[in-house]
Amino acid sequence: MIVEPAQRDEFLALLQETYGTAMAPAEFDWWFDRNPAGARILNEARDADGTALGVLAMSCFRMSQGLAAFAVHAVTTPAARGRGVFSTLELHNEEEAAAAGADWALGFTNPMAGPILVGRLGWEDVTSLRIWVRPKRLRKAAQGRLLAEPGAASFDEDHATSFAAHHIARDSEYLTWRYADSPRPYVRIDGDDGWAVVTHAVWHGYSSAVVCDAVGRGKARLLRRCVQAVDADLAVAMVNPGEERAYLAAGFVPTPRTIRFIGKRLTESAPPLPKERKAWRFSLGDLDFF
Repeated sequence: MIVEPAQRDEFLALLQETYGTAMAPAEFDWWFDRNPAGARILNEARDADGTALGVLAMSCFRMSQGLAAFAVHAVTTPAARGRGVFSTLELHNEEEAAAAGADWALGFTNPMAGPILVGRLGWEDVTSLRIWVRPKRLRKAAQGRLLAEPGAASFDEDHATSFAAHHIARDSEYLTWRYADSPRPYVRIDGDDGWAVVTHAVWHGYSSAVVCDAVGRGKARLLRRCVQAVDADLAVAMVNPGEERAYLAAGFVPTPRTIRFIGKRLTESAPPLPKERKAWRFSLGDLDFF
């Protein structure tokens, strides 16, 4: 059953009850209703008495190889356990994504969803995405904040960029939607030969400067400016093959933490999912929770 706009608040309340956090209503409307790549995929299951059992969502994005559907928000209630609610909703979402033209379903998964998707529903492990950090202070602070004025201006074609590896297409329309139109606070840092976007978030209990994107030849300088733009315990980033030297020069080091990246071919004509880390280019801004 499709989640109608009027049921948005119920879905958000379910996320809050289950995880202790949820996106704000304005974030929901921005993420699901104004995505330039197409309509939202958001379906729910209810018990016989009308009580919500679960809601699963996907978001479509244009990638370098074509349209892909990313598994994003998912929540099921204790009453749904053992009843196949998660699997049923997920397979329904995948059918909708394929009908919309997506060849692949992709996901930055967690320990709860990953075993079901890979173990039961035909998803594959693709690769691991390592997280790097740059410590900023020795003691954890109670809170942190952006030091620069938040609010990214609209992006133009000078900001558009592409990569040799598979990536979410970063044209001006996508970048403007993702950062300039978002109700979340972002700071864009422009340089002579590149640009970056940074925000503040709590990452594993640490007040963090989150490097959402950083592109261009002057990346090390941009990264240092990102670090300086946020009052935080540390800075955190996802580093792709070939970027290591710039991040090391800016004081970042690799951590043991990785994100499990998984995928599934949605059609018989879809190309195989490449399993090498160098075949993919992602940033923390590609995740739905920063």
